[in-house]
Amino acid sequence: MTKHIRLEVAVEADAEQMRDLMIAVERDETEKWFDHGERPFIPGCASIDMQKYHMWDEKYYKIISEESLAGVLLISHTGREHARIDRLYINPSFQNKGIGAKALELIELMYPMVKIWTLDTIQKSTRNHYFYEKYGYEKIGEDENERYYRKTIDDLNIEAPGYHLGKDYSHHNYRYCDMQYIDVYDVNMGNSRFTNMNIENSIYQNSNLSRSRFTNINMSKSVIGDANLNKIEICHVSLANAYIHDTNLGFQETKMPLTIKRCELMESKIIDSNLQGLSINNCNLEGMTIDGILVTDLLKAYGRANKSIEK
Repeated sequence: MTKHIRLEVAVEADAEQMRDLMIAVERDETEKWFDHGERPFIPGCASIDMQKYHMWDEKYYKIISEESLAGVLLISHTGREHARIDRLYINPSFQNKGIGAKALELIELMYPMVKIWTLDTIQKSTRNHYFYEKYGYEKIGEDENERYYRKTIDDLNIEAPGYHLGKDYSHHNYRYCDMQYIDVYDVNMGNSRFTNMNIENSIYQNSNLSRSRFTNINMSKSVIGDANLNKIEICHVSLANAYIHDTNLGFQETKMPLTIKRCELMESKIIDSNLQGLSINNCNLEGMTIDGILVTDLLKAYGRANKSIEK
């Protein structure tokens, strides 16, 4: 059966079908590995918009078997030697047929430049652990909820010019340096400082940027995805035409509110978002609408209602 498997780039017309598949996968994973009301952490698995979001750079793939949607495969690829498998899920009715293994083989053939593949999988799924280890993935870490895996392709040429492996550059200064098109993987850059930088069109994936501060930086056309931005400070920044979506305020037990202060947000939109408990104070609300109704009109109606009650 595996000889008839192929990968196709997902498009928006596929979003509903892929959402339905993810709901079936989440239900199956819950029944197999979880109890006491717990569920696997698959962000946005029941959201059509989340399926569309994953398609932004055309690296969200349908796994097609016998012309049917058998699974999904999502990768993050920076354009150089490292890629991450963010999602690999097989429809429960197509499992145990070698489809997942064939999908791994096909994605490696599609990205021959990638020498390091990484992924994580839920700690409770022993089936997943066996599967990835069988196909060359080595466990490199774990915590209470996840196991972390890496596969290194054997022909990695670490002696190539410009290749730096295992070097200690801590406490170095870099000034007037040309560092275009560098690829940085598994590097500790904690407590570093970046000032007066051009990092236009950069990509940050699966990165911890908490407590960071970016000053006088050109980050236009950059993408920050799957990142930890807890307690980050963003100030004196132009966000013209920015697109902020599918974000949260932390895990359920540690949610912390977002504060927006002295920002110019004219003509901006907040769509399909949870604004429970949102507070707006001392702001210019001229022209602001909620579901098409002017907020100034709502406040006037509220004032008239209060006066009527007082009388």
